[in-house]
Amino acid sequence: MAWKAYVPVGMLFLVNMLNYMDRLTISGILPLLQDPSNVTQTTNKSCTGHCGGFGISDKKSGLLQSVFIVGYMIFSPIFGYLGDRYNRPLIMAVGIFFWSASTLGGSFAPNYLVLVVFRALVGIGEASYATIAPTLIADMFAQERRMKMLIIFYLAVPIGSALGYIVSGQVASLACNCWRWAFRVTPGLGLVFAVLSILLIKDPPRGESEHRLEHSTVAVTGVRAYLHDLKYIVRVRSYIWSTLGFSTVTFTIGALAQWVPTYVRWATAYEDKSYAYSVKWAGLAVGGITVVAGLLGSYLGGEIARLLGRRTKQANALVCGFSSLLAGPFIYFALTAAHVHSLVYPMWVAMFLGMLMLLFGWAPVSAMLLSIIIPTRRATAAAVQIFFSHLLGDALSPFLIGWLSDGIRDNLRHSSAVLPKLEDSSQAEIMAEERALRYSLYSSAIMSTVGALFFIISAFYLPADMESAQRYARTRSPRSPGEEKEFSSDEDEAEPDDILLPPAEPTNFRVNLQDDTIVL
Repeated sequence: MAWKAYVPVGMLFLVNMLNYMDRLTISGILPLLQDPSNVTQTTNKSCTGHCGGFGISDKKSGLLQSVFIVGYMIFSPIFGYLGDRYNRPLIMAVGIFFWSASTLGGSFAPNYLVLVVFRALVGIGEASYATIAPTLIADMFAQERRMKMLIIFYLAVPIGSALGYIVSGQVASLACNCWRWAFRVTPGLGLVFAVLSILLIKDPPRGESEHRLEHSTVAVTGVRAYLHDLKYIVRVRSYIWSTLGFSTVTFTIGALAQWVPTYVRWATAYEDKSYAYSVKWAGLAVGGITVVAGLLGSYLGGEIARLLGRRTKQANALVCGFSSLLAGPFIYFALTAAHVHSLVYPMWVAMFLGMLMLLFGWAPVSAMLLSIIIPTRRATAAAVQIFFSHLLGDALSPFLIGWLSDGIRDNLRHSSAVLPKLEDSSQAEIMAEERALRYSLYSSAIMSTVGALFFIISAFYLPADMESAQRYARTRSPRSPGEEKEFSSDEDEAEPDDILLPPAEPTNFRVNLQDDTIVL
């Protein structure tokens, strides 16, 4: 394949990196927004303008990320519908421009409520990209090459996330701890990437990689067609269970991404305030862990699933399930050990391994969706998965963790039996903050373990659903370009049930390894 075929993937990688960089910017500067001692103005005389924080609680801090996800998930189905029917690079470019403008607008927010509104608008813009990009890769590449391209695409997640932590903290530090400048880094890049997306990414016909040219996607529009798409999607059972599993992954990642930099600062100050990490170093540490774990996890998870996929059709679900199962204990240990100064290095190792396991399933989840959904409904399926995985996942977890933390902290303050009486009241406050966040973050380890069960259940149905999608491709594939036809919505609804729906019963849950059979 000519090198030019990989240029669009490189462009999609860069935009995905910018996407996650922008998304995690808020986490790197959260302590500055929370700081009640600097609400009106920084004390550095060289700093001008309103650069102080808003003195917000953990609950309000979590809401900043939750509203972003709410905007993201609500508009994902809309962009999914558009992505299955209209020019995808153009839709992405408009979305990139919109989220970049919203990010820049948030840097001028005069108060907390205005910042909340702009973060929600950023989520709307990013929804246009996340629903469409994987479907472009699916139509450009088939089978194993598709998995390799998805691995490259999702390597942008940890790189962008780490840059979000690191760049936001560094820029704010250079700007006299002014959090506003952290939001002014990505908008310029977003404008450049929006233009390049239109110039470098072409919109391939839906199903081209399966040698099917779907002109019906242009003709079949309207509410009836969209409802028919949804009717098909909800009957693919491995899709339902994998979406539930992915929801627990996004819950855990959302909670850790939002709160770990802040928690690390409280935890390292627990025994002695002199040990406390600064905003700058907390962001660097978490960012470094994220990028290394993410690069290894995204690559290894995709490669293991690809190689195991040669022997069993359940590979993607198995990789996701067992990696989620392993992530829970590592996360629990990291949270428990963080406040003990002598265990700070084992804590970082455990956090690294937990993040590594969580990110193992990123590419396999996407590959699973693309293998069980027919080409003309992939963007819609991706959008619906985004909606529910974020509704049940990281739209909920940042706010929930903050709400639980506020409640636990208030109870600890009034319980002399729990917190020791210290002459230094500020040290007692640090202990209350650390325990409150730690207890609430334990829920992320629990959710990761629950997610493993959902992925394992999806493995029961995966082979049958893959066969159903492949049977559709064989049955509906035109013999020659001249035999392609336009389908009306009524004709589309008349698709045979044996093509539209997967078989009634799951296949046996077996992993065949040459002459050996492992029955789970």
